[in-house]
Amino acid sequence: MVKLSAFVIYVLPIILSVSLGTAVMAETLSSQDRELNFLQFGGEGYVTSSKSGINLVGFNDEITQNSNLEFSIKLSNSDFNCGDLYITIYDVSTPEKQVLTQSGYLKQCFIQNNNILPVDERYSELITKSGTYEIYVEIFNEKYSKNISMTETLRVN
Repeated sequence: MVKLSAFVIYVLPIILSVSLGTAVMAETLSSQDRELNFLQFGGEGYVTSSKSGINLVGFNDEITQNSNLEFSIKLSNSDFNCGDLYITIYDVSTPEKQVLTQSGYLKQCFIQNNNILPVDERYSELITKSGTYEIYVEIFNEKYSKNISMTETLRVN
């Protein structure tokens, strides 16, 4: 009786877990529309371009200290419909470029929202220190196989 209960408690769950995991993996790998792309950030099949159809709307390249940096992003590249938007602000007035702030807006649909990003928002960031900053805007498509980016310089007095 002890051997049967030990089998049920210790061995049977392992056998069931391996069997279920194998079944799920086999189903996933047999799917026709799956795409394995292990080189998402570089390599073959990855396309990147710079300043291709991205414009900052309402961006002022010079603002005063302790004021908000505000802008929207207009996308005119028809290769992108939905994807992720990342906005990074670097402090370049220091000897080594440092990240001041980074914002991510996931699952943004550009075409159906008149190509203005972030959707139903306006990007706003309070800059409290004077200096020179670099704004880096990057947009990825849904599969992370393509991206476009742009860089602007901001001066804070």
